[in-house]
Amino acid sequence: MKHPESWAVSQIPWQFFCTLTWANQGSFKRPPSPRRQVCAFFAFIREAAHVSGVHFKRLMWCLRHETGEITGRDHYHCLLSVVGSEWVRLTTCFYLMHYWEKKLRCGHARVRVFQPALGGAAYTCKDLAESLAGKDRYEFEKFFGTATALTLSKSVFRFIDTRQMISVQGDGAPSTAGL
Repeated sequence: MKHPESWAVSQIPWQFFCTLTWANQGSFKRPPSPRRQVCAFFAFIREAAHVSGVHFKRLMWCLRHETGEITGRDHYHCLLSVVGSEWVRLTTCFYLMHYWEKKLRCGHARVRVFQPALGGAAYTCKDLAESLAGKDRYEFEKFFGTATALTLSKSVFRFIDTRQMISVQGDGAPSTAGL
């Protein structure tokens, strides 16, 4: 059975998959404090909302913090989406990477247009309900725990609640009772 968070994440039409890494050199001799990391992430997603042309509260996001195995470097995996927005372009990816790296000066970023076939949502959730094996199973066992909790925006829950409130009446006509 899937975790509730994994189910919620699988219901969203994600548009971007991001890996945001903290630099361990230059201005940061060690990774910044957890508070600084969270503040930088929120600055990043506020800029993403601005670029998408919507209010911050409409931006759907999913976040997971991890520490790299080889370098010990802290990083985030996140998914972003604004349903109905026309902001999904390669130029948006480059702009958001530039924002994280040059404007916020946090480290390096990889922002990609989300492709469901690549399993970015399952990777972000570390969901093994699907057929993951070998290296993927190792990654799951290494990172799945309280230190790597999944964080979802309120807009994700609003999106799911709205979808659940829409039901089909006996005559086949959709009903939006309770909306």
